[in-house]
Amino acid sequence: MIMLVIFCVGLRLFPTSGMFTPGKSFATTAAMLHDLLRHAVLPILTMSLVLIGEYALTMRNTLIDVLSEDYIVTARAKGFRERYVLFKHALPNGLLPMITIVAINIGFVVAGAIQIETIFSWPGLGRLMYEALNARDYPLLQGIFLLVTVSVVLANLLADITYSYIDPRVKN
Repeated sequence: MIMLVIFCVGLRLFPTSGMFTPGKSFATTAAMLHDLLRHAVLPILTMSLVLIGEYALTMRNTLIDVLSEDYIVTARAKGFRERYVLFKHALPNGLLPMITIVAINIGFVVAGAIQIETIFSWPGLGRLMYEALNARDYPLLQGIFLLVTVSVVLANLLADITYSYIDPRVKN
């Protein structure tokens, strides 16, 4: 809501709602994409700001733990550059918790972030779920919950498969 007030009402940089400007016809596909991108900036920025703090804190704390491990001290003692130690030794081990968090957040993103879609009047699963809740449309809600559940399970499966590529110890 704050972003709407600042960027849409106050500064008039972006439109307040919808996916496209109502009643506008587009001469080219590029003009349509430009209008879509203008409408998409604030919802994308809002969703990113919600998730980026979680990702940054998790990665920071994980790297602090990993950088104190013995194999990092050994790599530094061998004379490897700090950048090499960070990207080749520490980062792959620090990515495991990040993959887990991304897989968990897939459900949040697929559900369409109900609040974001409702506030910005974007069509999507989140808004459809909100309207189904208001209309007490239980079969539709069950279908949406099934879709979200399947997406979370598939995201977790993909995370488990990715673990085996990043960390060979997981294969055992």
